[in-house]
Amino acid sequence: MKSRSGSYKKILIDPQTLKAQGAYLRDNLFSLNKLHLSPQDFTTLYIILFLRIKHPKNWIQRNSKVENSESDKNKLIGIKILNNMPETFCLNEWEKEKLNGLSTYSLYTGFNLKAIPLSINKTMINWYQGNWSIEKLEHIPSPRELLRLQVKNSRCITVITNPNEIDSLVLNSRDPLSFVLHDLMHADQFFSQTESQKGQLGFYQLINSIYDYPELRIILKNNEVFKNEFEYVAADMNAYVIHLFKCLKSAIARIDSDGSFFIKVLSWWKMSDSEQNSAHKLNTPDFNLVDEIILKEFFEKNQEVLS
Repeated sequence: MKSRSGSYKKILIDPQTLKAQGAYLRDNLFSLNKLHLSPQDFTTLYIILFLRIKHPKNWIQRNSKVENSESDKNKLIGIKILNNMPETFCLNEWEKEKLNGLSTYSLYTGFNLKAIPLSINKTMINWYQGNWSIEKLEHIPSPRELLRLQVKNSRCITVITNPNEIDSLVLNSRDPLSFVLHDLMHADQFFSQTESQKGQLGFYQLINSIYDYPELRIILKNNEVFKNEFEYVAADMNAYVIHLFKCLKSAIARIDSDGSFFIKVLSWWKMSDSEQNSAHKLNTPDFNLVDEIILKEFFEKNQEVLS
């Protein structure tokens, strides 16, 4: 793992260790599912389950740097960990002492999880407090499913609960712990960019509005490279809206030799003449601050959630 500020290895628990812990993981997953926990509490105990395998001796550490005021109201958020932790977790005495009186919510406000980026604490705190709309899924969403969530100013996290998949890499790239942490970090990136959020939402709304147009669907079906680039910009990229639009235009340019399809996209979006002019100047030396403002305002006015 690298910096506590936000980067870490893709694989936190190697495949061999996952397989060796398969029976233990399945037993505990079965126990967790019987508790009928809230999405936040389930995710917390799920993270603890895997983190104890990665760092069995010191996975919880005092003095989190996450800024949060623990009001009397916030002290009531979450469940007491020891009172709800399944016996199958087999906590040792050190863990019981650390967790004594601790709630799932206060785990993030007062503690570090060893080598886990603090953005995870931030996301969980805001999810518990209801500030951020996050949906817990038990499957990997399609790009369109994720786009539809983003249009509503929401994100999702995927927790792998299939007993047959719990001890394997997800998509042959991340272990289940790394996978859910990656989603939580994406949620932080999505919700924390408040200054550019309105433009992003407008961009997602406009992409969603043309997703099922027959001409676009044909290109997505027949050109795998463009499909991957389009879906990445539409569903898996959190960035300033002008950068999003630049990436989309570049992807279109690679399959649009005469520029006719890009013109159609602008017309589908009902851009004015000045907006279209600025869009055509995008990714060229002629693009300037005035063009940026025109396009930024165009995307911002096309979102609905924050209007």
